Amino acid sequence: MAIAALPYVNWIFWAALAAGSLLVVGFTELTGGTTRGYRLFMAGTVAAFTLVLLVSDFSLPLDVPAARTADVRRTLVWVFTAATLGYLVASIANWPRAGLAVLAGFIGLAAMVSLAVAGGTASGGLFAIQLVLAAVTLGSVAAAMLLGHWYLVTPSLSPQPLRRMVWLLIGGLIAQALTFGVAVATVPGEALSGPMGWLTWLRLVVGVLLPIGIAILAILASRGASLQASTGLLYIGLALVIAGAIAGASITYLTGVPV
Repeated sequence: MAIAALPYVNWIFWAALAAGSLLVVGFTELTGGTTRGYRLFMAGTVAAFTLVLLVSDFSLPLDVPAARTADVRRTLVWVFTAATLGYLVASIANWPRAGLAVLAGFIGLAAMVSLAVAGGTASGGLFAIQLVLAAVTLGSVAAAMLLGHWYLVTPSLSPQPLRRMVWLLIGGLIAQALTFGVAVATVPGEALSGPMGWLTWLRLVVGVLLPIGIAILAILASRGASLQASTGLLYIGLALVIAGAIAGASITYLTGVPV
C-alpha cells in the first residue's frame, strides 16, 4: 500500500510548486521591486502548474490511506485553481491582485495539509510541516531563478527582491533540516536503516544542506554588478530542491517517517 501511494508524490510536487510560487510572488509584490512583465509571466506560469495539479488530482488512487480526505482535498484544489486563474486575470487587467495571490497560496497549502493528515505516515503533523516547507522552498527558488532573468534586460532593477526570495529559501531549508532531525529522532520507522537509509541521508545532504550552500553563494554573488552568477547558481539550487522534495515525499510514504 505504501508503493500505491506514490502517485501522491507527483500531486505534492505540483501543489507545492504552485502554492509556494504564488505566496512568494504575492508577498514580493506587496514589498515592491519587481516588474509587471515578471508578475505577468509568473501568473501565467503558476496557472499552468495549477492546471497540471488539477488534472493529476483526478488520477490519484482511492484505495490508500492518503485518499481519506479526498473530498476536502479536491474541493480545496478546485478553489485553489479558481483563485489562481483569478490572479492571472487580475494580472492581465492590472487590477489589485497581490492579496489574491497570497490567499490562493494559503488555499493551496490547506489542500496539502489535508493530504498530510489523511494518513499513510506515522506523523501527520510533521508531514504537514514538511509539505508546507516544501512549498516555501520550491516557490522561493523557482521565483528567484526566474526573476534572475529579468536583470538581464532590466539592469537597473533592484537586487533586493531577489535577495529576499533567496533568504526565504535559506530559512525554509534550515527549517526543513530541523524538521528532518525531529522526525528521525521521534518517529519510529526504517528511514535511516535498511535499504532506505542511504536514500534518506542523500535526501538531507543533496536536497537540503547542499542547496543552503548554493543559496548563500547566490546571495554573495548578488553583490556584484551582474546577477548572472546568482541566476546560474539558482538553476542548480532549483534542481536540488526539486530532487529533495520528490525524494522526501517518496521516502515518507515508503517508510512512514516524514523526512
